Amino acid sequence: KLISRKTAKDFISNNKIDSFYLGNGQGLVGAIGAIGYKFSDHTFELLCYRKKSQFGKKRIINKHSVKKMQSITFPETYNSFDNENDRVLITPHGPDPVFYGIRGESVKSVVLASTMVNTDEKLDGYMVFKSNQGTADHLKNELQVNDLKPYTSGFLVGKVCSKPVTEQGGHVFFSIQVGDRKIRCGVYKQTKITKIAQDLIPGDKIRLGGGIRKASKNYERVLNVEFLDVIKLEKNILLTNPTCKTCNKKMKSKGNRQGFECFRCGNKSFSKSSLEIPRKIQRKLYLPAISAHRHLTRPYQRLKKRNKFEIFDTSLEWLNIF
Repeated sequence: KLISRKTAKDFISNNKIDSFYLGNGQGLVGAIGAIGYKFSDHTFELLCYRKKSQFGKKRIINKHSVKKMQSITFPETYNSFDNENDRVLITPHGPDPVFYGIRGESVKSVVLASTMVNTDEKLDGYMVFKSNQGTADHLKNELQVNDLKPYTSGFLVGKVCSKPVTEQGGHVFFSIQVGDRKIRCGVYKQTKITKIAQDLIPGDKIRLGGGIRKASKNYERVLNVEFLDVIKLEKNILLTNPTCKTCNKKMKSKGNRQGFECFRCGNKSFSKSSLEIPRKIQRKLYLPAISAHRHLTRPYQRLKKRNKFEIFDTSLEWLNIF
């Protein structure tokens, strides 16, 4: 459910909660949500901060130390390094005060991982946060096809009802039938699962998770796909000219509704042959490449992982000033 700024401000006023915000107050929605969030699963993120004199400057981090850290701490930490593209994933790109963020399953795991990361910059300290990152909580509710509001997220189960089309930029679009509604879906190039989307055919039953992109002047409303779960594959049947049983050669068409004839021996047939083409995709869950994961994307190693309880252990260094 989408909460408006007005609803958030009214909630604060009615409950006499102290608050402060900049701009239009959109941050109040997230702040209230974070305070009152009911976790069904959780992870932790260690944010390591820069000194104020370094704000806005280029971050220089030892790539090999991050790669080694991930190899040692995985799967207790996750999404720290993209091995396929040889790319560090823990450093933000903006001018904010965070130097890096390490995500993991426990306070102990992220603190340990931080001791393995090398940088020449003298940092200010770190703080560990409990988070819903890596939980896919934003996709656990089924979207209402009769009321698809822009910016809402969830999942849909339906059948592919149009042949996937690759458009400019390498993005793939197709539609699924959910009840009596057709929903246009987009799989974007950077996810690196466009090849999977291209191999879908009408009749395939799939479950898709993602967010609704607002319609614009040039584009209709679209479900931006964040995961693709193939539930059932339709048989891919190709109708071909029949093969002559005597000559083992393909027959030729004699014309519209006139059947087929072998040009060697004259054998005839009045129907095409059915050939089942093996499918290139499987009945399984497909996730985007790690570099295209959103903060809440549940990575493969967390699919069956649920952190239900966490006792606040004061012996652990949740906060550390260097």
